Amino acid sequence: MDSKTHHYYETQGERLVQRYASADLSEFHSLLKQWLPPSGRVLEVGCGTGRDALYMASLGCSVTALDGSDTMTALTRKAFSEAGMDPARVFRASFPLPLEHELLSERFHAVVAVAMLMHVPESELFEFCRQIGTLLEDRGLFICSFSSGEREEKDERLFVSRTPEEVERLWEKFGFRRVYRKETSDGLGRKIPWHNLVFSRDRFRGN
Repeated sequence: MDSKTHHYYETQGERLVQRYASADLSEFHSLLKQWLPPSGRVLEVGCGTGRDALYMASLGCSVTALDGSDTMTALTRKAFSEAGMDPARVFRASFPLPLEHELLSERFHAVVAVAMLMHVPESELFEFCRQIGTLLEDRGLFICSFSSGEREEKDERLFVSRTPEEVERLWEKFGFRRVYRKETSDGLGRKIPWHNLVFSRDRFRGN
């Protein structure tokens, strides 16, 4: 995560709790319910306030969450504790992870990244994809939701506008196959298109 994006989430965390809670995520949560394996091990990259991690846990998934912001990590740990979940499964770490990070020895049935890909610099994208491949079990799923185009609101965060076709081509290079794609409207009513994609890790050529 670049420094300005990190600073934004460190300083705006409390305000974002209410903002994120007001978003209509019915379509995306229906997607998660459809694709996440029952009782599966799920890693959420860029967990933010913990909103989606809690939903995935409500589906019966064993959820591990990580975020590069201390503020967001603290909010998610609080949410986990209040929901009776283990706050130790919330990690403060930027993705891609340092090569010595303990999570890289674990394997998951699915990795989920919501509103994350727009913040990944081009210089980190290759390693981002490679690590997701190493973290997934065979036939594991990578589920992502990201926006594209110009945003009306302006702040210090990095936004890289990538088309779904560009994202598909990139993940195919790492042995992923796109199995689902759907465009949805913005949950906060903004004029921003959201792309929801599910990839299956059929084979991995990233080593």
